[in-house]
Amino acid sequence: MSFHEYDPHQYSITFNGIPIEGFAEDDFVHIEMATEGFSDEVGADGHVTRIRSRDQRATVTFKLKASSPANKILSVLYQADLNAPNGSGVGAVLIRDTQGLSIFAGAQAWIAGLPKTSIGKKLGDVEWKLRVASLEGFVG
Repeated sequence: MSFHEYDPHQYSITFNGIPIEGFAEDDFVHIEMATEGFSDEVGADGHVTRIRSRDQRATVTFKLKASSPANKILSVLYQADLNAPNGSGVGAVLIRDTQGLSIFAGAQAWIAGLPKTSIGKKLGDVEWKLRVASLEGFVG
């Protein structure tokens, strides 16, 4: 019989050299590739051709508590990127499980835009989206 343990605290996210902390409860990171690695087409005679995509673009979405200090840092990075002509907001992203083998990395990532903001009775969450030009990943 094997035993496994899961600890969400063992996942780390770093963007542009900055550790991201203050995650929301429940699902706090979502990684989605823009295109599947393979698609297929079928001809009139039933012959199937598999087509490999070289598109490695991805969207990394993470939720932070509204009180997370990372919100201020990400806002500053986004504003600097908007105002600087040299793409100063582009940097590496690294998401990894420090107890396991799961790892996702991209050398060129940027904040897609400011997150939707809701103000209410409760603290709430802030959802940031990063676009990644080429994401390599391994789920382990």
